[in-house]
This record gives sequence, C-alpha cells and structure tokens, in this order.
Amino acid sequence: MPQKTAAISKKHNGWFLDQVNGRLVACYAGTEVFDFDADDIVVALALSTAQIVAATGDLRATVGNVRLGVVSAFATTEPTSWLVCKSGTQPAGAVATSGGVGANDTTVQKIIAAGTINNVET
Repeated sequence: MPQKTAAISKKHNGWFLDQVNGRLVACYAGTEVFDFDADDIVVALALSTAQIVAATGDLRATVGNVRLGVVSAFATTEPTSWLVCKSGTQPAGAVATSGGVGANDTTVQKIIAAGTINNVET
C-alpha cells in the first residue's frame, strides 16, 4: 500500500491512517478535523465539549485567550494571552476546599474557602 499523508478523496468522511507521520486522522468532507498519535491529540477546527479534564499535568491554551462564558467582543483592541471572564452569577456561601477568581461588571474578585469574597487589589 502506498504511504500517503492525506486522504485521496475530497469527499472522504471517516478515518485515515497517515503512515508517513504515524498518526490517525479524522476527516469530514476531505478536510482534516483532528488527529492523534502517541504524543498528543490535535484539533484542527473549533472544539465544543461539555467538559475538559486534565487528569495529570497542565491544561494549556497556547494561543489567543482563554474565555470563560460567552464573550463575543471584549475590548476595542483584542488582547492576547488573557483570561477573559464574562460577568456572571456571584458565588455565595462557603467554598469546599478551594478558592476561585472571577469578575463582575466592575471588579475582579477572589473567594476563599471560608466563603469570603474580596475585590482583587490593583
């Protein structure tokens, strides 16, 4: 079998074995959607999922911004490498064994295990 790096048909839907690069590729309408090999999973298009969990190591975003909530437009000049929080429901009561950081319309806030919410000093 000849070794190829991409599916031959522009209509291919399904899996393709990229023998040259040693990876398994998922294709939709001839377009690579994602691939995985022994080291990682690479998503070529937008990823929608209910939950992402990093069981070990780090959960990393290496380009652009990390957006929490539906944030369509953030600033006149879009930043890079920012954690952008959509204003949402404030936490209330004690936090079980951890703390957190969030934002409302005017401040960045932190909450600690005792349930105390404070504005982050600037």
